[in-house]
Amino acid sequence: MDNQYVTRIVLQPYRGSATYSEQETVAACHLTSGALRHLHALGLIGGTQVGGQRRYSEEELAQLRQIRRLQRDLGINLAGVEVILHLLEHLDAVHRELEQERTKHEH
Repeated sequence: MDNQYVTRIVLQPYRGSATYSEQETVAACHLTSGALRHLHALGLIGGTQVGGQRRYSEEELAQLRQIRRLQRDLGINLAGVEVILHLLEHLDAVHRELEQERTKHEH
């Protein structure tokens, strides 16, 4: 009996469902509470209001770390960070659209 099997492995970014408090978020991202609130006020980071407290997702923590790197390591001001984040979002949308088109043509 000669059975052949094909295994397909798909790697996708982890999308955790955990959320973090403001204190946990500032500790994980090496920010101050004031800096986090300032980024929120500017609309650069969202967060979700849960029981009177703002909570942040894994994805938002990654975005906060990215903002911190852009500012501290590359010296980019907040206006520049905002432009970069919007460009990255647009690039991600284009990648998703291309992948959808590619998948459509494979079937």
